[in-house]
Amino acid sequence: MTICTNLRPGRTTPSLESAIVQPDTANDDDRGCIIDAAYSCLSQPHSGPIPVAAILQRAGVSTRAFYRHFESKDELFLALLRQESDALADRLDRIVDEGAGDPVDQLKAWIGQMFGWMHDAELRMHLTVIDSDEVRTAKGYRETRERAHADRERSLVEILRRGRADGSFPLADPDHDAVAISAVISREMISLSPGDEERLRRSLAWVLEFSLRALGAERTTAGQRLVRGASTVDTGKSF
Repeated sequence: MTICTNLRPGRTTPSLESAIVQPDTANDDDRGCIIDAAYSCLSQPHSGPIPVAAILQRAGVSTRAFYRHFESKDELFLALLRQESDALADRLDRIVDEGAGDPVDQLKAWIGQMFGWMHDAELRMHLTVIDSDEVRTAKGYRETRERAHADRERSLVEILRRGRADGSFPLADPDHDAVAISAVISREMISLSPGDEERLRRSLAWVLEFSLRALGAERTTAGQRLVRGASTVDTGKSF
């Protein structure tokens, strides 16, 4: 079993024993340190489940500090999932709240945001960890994952409702179509490799074109415009 060390350069890491028995010095940063340490330990090669003690050793906090923030290792793993899911949902919600452009433009922005993690190495690592077998075995993982999907799809539902109301998406069934489009994106991202910009561009273009066709948007002026320019979807990086 690999014991993780050196979470941050220059930081002194206590022994395993001291991580367990050191005096309680918990502060507002402890939760973040524990989460960072969990990501660090879980992302590195290791044999068997990572014990809480190894995470505490990496974080440099006491067991009392750990249990102040998390009831168990499972709860810590669910916190990793909720943190990334909530951050993504917030970014997607802003597309709706800001209301830039028409519903077709907002759909384009929503799809681009879903693919945006491909350009962020740390975010890719986080998503790999929370989708790992070890984290997926946490009690409550499936339910938390389902809530996360619903949270990210609520903004897409609203975009599709707007499009149906103004005629941009004449065939839209917002609640069902949001789930379907989200699933198509997830399936498409499985085949992507970091750094393969041409493959990413093609995937973005295909998902957008597929969505516009399914929603009936290719019959509208705005939809036709985006179908022609599908390869320019913004993921936070210029192509």
